Amino acid sequence: MFSPSGRRSLVGEAGLPWSDQPVRTMTGSAAEFRRALRQAFGPAAVEFGAGVRLMVDGVCLRFDIAAEAPLRLGSLALERLQVRVSVESGDFEAARRLLARVDRATQRGGG
Repeated sequence: MFSPSGRRSLVGEAGLPWSDQPVRTMTGSAAEFRRALRQAFGPAAVEFGAGVRLMVDGVCLRFDIAAEAPLRLGSLALERLQVRVSVESGDFEAARRLLARVDRATQRGGG
């Protein structure tokens, strides 16, 4: 499987910690997602165009972010976004561990 950048996507071959999918739909805004990564990883989270690259311990993860139609529940509207993850460089197991940290950093309350 290849990412939108044309690089081989190791994520697509073995799954992600959060959902076993290279694409995840999340409630929240792109700004919230970026802020959560900056708060958790500081300058290792670098914004580009419509996404974020995260470079930690020799692993580079790319998060391509796109807004989706809001989720409507009666008069309540929740922002949604689609996040596509690709591993641009690094050891697969290290990438899985980093993705697990990203999941915890971007998790919202509830259950």
